Amino acid sequence: MSELEKAKQEVEQVCFAYHKAGGTGDIKDWKCFYDLENKLIDKVKIANQPQLTIPKSIAEMIDKEIMADAVTKFAMFHEGFERLWLSDELEMYCADKENYALASAYLAGKFLGVDLVKVGEG
Repeated sequence: MSELEKAKQEVEQVCFAYHKAGGTGDIKDWKCFYDLENKLIDKVKIANQPQLTIPKSIAEMIDKEIMADAVTKFAMFHEGFERLWLSDELEMYCADKENYALASAYLAGKFLGVDLVKVGEG
């Protein structure tokens, strides 16, 4: 079943629960409706969050060029960019301030142990 079909089913369940609760007026039916509705709202909130993505080749370059623990790697990346000792390709990628911020967020996520930036294709 595709994600779209699953989403349609969930919306139908919420609509059915609303119709049933409105028809019976039973507090249990309304609770069921609100529970389903809240789950759906939470899924929509998660799905609508922006996803930061860094190309896999850039993430690999960062990991390969800067050999250190997570905290030192973060600091060395910034120093390396300022002093121009990163590879030309990585320097060119980071010359764009948004890409520089993505690379920084990628390293910060590694330090924190969370995926702040998704590693994508390329």
